Amino acid sequence: MSNHLETLARRLEGDPFFLACALKGFARSEQMDDTALATALRCSPETLTMLRLCRAPELDRFKADIDAIVARFNVDADVLVRAVRRGQALVSLQSRQLEQTGGMLLAARDDDRPEPEPGEPS
Repeated sequence: MSNHLETLARRLEGDPFFLACALKGFARSEQMDDTALATALRCSPETLTMLRLCRAPELDRFKADIDAIVARFNVDADVLVRAVRRGQALVSLQSRQLEQTGGMLLAARDDDRPEPEPGEPS
Protein backbone atom coordinates (compact mmCIF):
# COMPACT_ATOMS: atom_id res chain seq x y z
CA MET A 1 0.00 0.00 0.00
CA SER A 2 1.22 3.46 -0.80
CA ASN A 3 2.65 5.40 2.12
CA HIS A 4 0.95 8.44 0.59
CA LEU A 5 -2.48 6.84 1.03
CA GLU A 6 -1.69 5.85 4.61
CA THR A 7 -0.53 9.39 5.35
CA LEU A 8 -3.69 10.81 3.81
CA ALA A 9 -5.88 8.40 5.77
CA ARG A 10 -4.16 9.51 9.01
CA ARG A 11 -4.73 13.16 8.18
CA LEU A 12 -8.43 12.50 7.69
CA GLU A 13 -8.84 11.07 11.20
CA GLY A 14 -9.87 14.52 12.42
CA ASP A 15 -12.48 15.08 9.70
CA PRO A 16 -15.92 13.60 10.49
CA PHE A 17 -16.75 13.58 6.77
CA PHE A 18 -14.48 10.55 6.37
CA LEU A 19 -14.71 7.07 7.84
CA ALA A 20 -11.17 7.52 9.23
CA CYS A 21 -12.56 9.77 11.96
CA ALA A 22 -15.23 7.34 13.18
CA LEU A 23 -12.85 4.37 13.00
CA LYS A 24 -10.25 6.24 15.03
CA GLY A 25 -12.79 7.07 17.75
CA PHE A 26 -14.02 3.50 17.87
CA ALA A 27 -10.52 2.02 17.96
CA ARG A 28 -9.47 4.39 20.72
CA SER A 29 -12.58 3.55 22.78
CA GLU A 30 -11.80 -0.17 22.44
CA GLN A 31 -8.05 0.34 22.96
CA MET A 32 -7.36 -1.23 19.57
CA ASP A 33 -4.34 -0.70 17.37
CA ASP A 34 -4.57 -0.94 13.57
CA THR A 35 -3.93 -4.68 13.58
CA ALA A 36 -6.72 -5.32 16.08
CA LEU A 37 -9.11 -3.04 14.19
CA ALA A 38 -8.36 -4.76 10.89
CA THR A 39 -8.83 -8.15 12.55
CA ALA A 40 -12.19 -7.09 14.04
CA LEU A 41 -13.36 -5.85 10.65
CA ARG A 42 -11.96 -9.02 9.02
CA CYS A 43 -9.82 -7.16 6.54
CA SER A 44 -6.18 -6.59 5.71
CA PRO A 45 -4.25 -3.51 6.86
CA GLU A 46 -4.25 -2.31 3.24
CA THR A 47 -8.03 -2.61 3.06
CA LEU A 48 -8.31 -0.74 6.37
CA THR A 49 -6.39 2.16 4.82
CA MET A 50 -8.77 2.26 1.87
CA LEU A 51 -11.76 1.98 4.21
CA ARG A 52 -10.56 5.05 6.13
CA LEU A 53 -10.60 7.07 2.90
CA CYS A 54 -14.33 6.41 2.39
CA ARG A 55 -16.94 9.01 3.08
CA ALA A 56 -18.69 8.35 6.40
CA PRO A 57 -22.26 7.04 6.14
CA GLU A 58 -24.90 9.75 6.21
CA LEU A 59 -27.68 9.52 8.77
CA ASP A 60 -30.51 9.46 6.23
CA ARG A 61 -28.72 6.85 4.06
CA PHE A 62 -26.91 4.94 6.79
CA LYS A 63 -27.93 1.40 5.80
CA ALA A 64 -27.40 1.96 2.08
CA ASP A 65 -23.99 3.54 2.71
CA ILE A 66 -22.93 0.70 5.03
CA ASP A 67 -24.14 -1.89 2.52
CA ALA A 68 -22.11 -0.21 -0.25
CA ILE A 69 -18.96 -0.13 1.89
CA VAL A 70 -19.39 -3.76 2.95
CA ALA A 71 -19.95 -4.83 -0.68
CA ARG A 72 -16.88 -2.93 -1.88
CA PHE A 73 -14.45 -3.97 0.87
CA ASN A 74 -15.97 -7.23 2.15
CA VAL A 75 -15.66 -6.26 5.83
CA ASP A 76 -17.74 -7.47 8.77
CA ALA A 77 -20.98 -5.46 8.55
CA ASP A 78 -21.88 -5.77 12.24
CA VAL A 79 -18.48 -4.55 13.40
CA LEU A 80 -18.51 -1.73 10.86
CA VAL A 81 -21.95 -0.55 12.01
CA ARG A 82 -20.87 -0.66 15.66
CA ALA A 83 -17.61 1.14 14.87
CA VAL A 84 -19.25 3.88 12.83
CA ARG A 85 -22.08 4.50 15.29
CA ARG A 86 -19.78 4.67 18.30
CA GLY A 87 -17.12 6.66 16.49
CA GLN A 88 -19.63 9.20 15.24
CA ALA A 89 -21.23 9.47 18.68
CA LEU A 90 -17.84 10.13 20.27
CA VAL A 91 -17.01 12.81 17.70
CA SER A 92 -20.38 14.44 18.31
CA LEU A 93 -19.87 14.44 22.08
CA GLN A 94 -16.38 15.91 21.73
CA SER A 95 -17.58 18.71 19.48
CA ARG A 96 -20.41 19.55 21.92
CA GLN A 97 -17.93 19.66 24.79
CA LEU A 98 -15.72 22.03 22.82
CA GLU A 99 -18.71 24.25 22.06
CA GLN A 100 -19.70 24.35 25.73
CA THR A 101 -16.22 25.29 26.89
CA GLY A 102 -15.76 27.78 24.08
CA GLY A 103 -13.02 25.64 22.57
CA MET A 104 -10.87 26.09 25.64
CA LEU A 105 -9.46 23.26 27.67
CA LEU A 106 -10.04 23.47 31.38
CA ALA A 107 -7.24 22.60 33.77
CA ALA A 108 -7.80 20.08 36.54
CA ARG A 109 -6.94 20.99 40.11
CA ASP A 110 -3.79 19.35 41.44
CA ASP A 111 -4.81 19.24 45.08
CA ASP A 112 -7.79 18.65 47.32
CA ARG A 113 -7.66 21.95 49.20
CA PRO A 114 -11.10 23.51 49.67
CA GLU A 115 -11.91 26.66 47.80
CA PRO A 116 -11.19 29.80 49.89
CA GLU A 117 -14.18 31.62 51.31
CA PRO A 118 -14.93 34.99 49.75
CA GLY A 119 -12.66 37.58 51.36
CA GLU A 120 -10.10 34.98 52.56
CA PRO A 121 -6.61 35.05 51.08
CA SER A 122 -5.87 32.11 48.79
